Amino acid sequence: MDNERDDVQSLTDFELQVYETVAEIDKGGGAADIDTLRTLIDRPEEDIWAALSRLVSANHLHSTAKGYVLGPHDWSA
Repeated sequence: MDNERDDVQSLTDFELQVYETVAEIDKGGGAADIDTLRTLIDRPEEDIWAALSRLVSANHLHSTAKGYVLGPHDWSA
């Protein structure tokens, strides 16, 4: 698997918000599903899906059967 990821500075403020929300859930040992993200983030579902897609393609997040979790990173939460 490729551990290369895009620079976080290339992300929009909204993509960072989605990333940080997933990170908080992941830090607690969970995975962020779309229903949870819709509850926690006050934006249209299609915006959330678009941000998730970008974050997965940039290798910042991974999609699992339970939801979204952090991709490879070099920091600890």
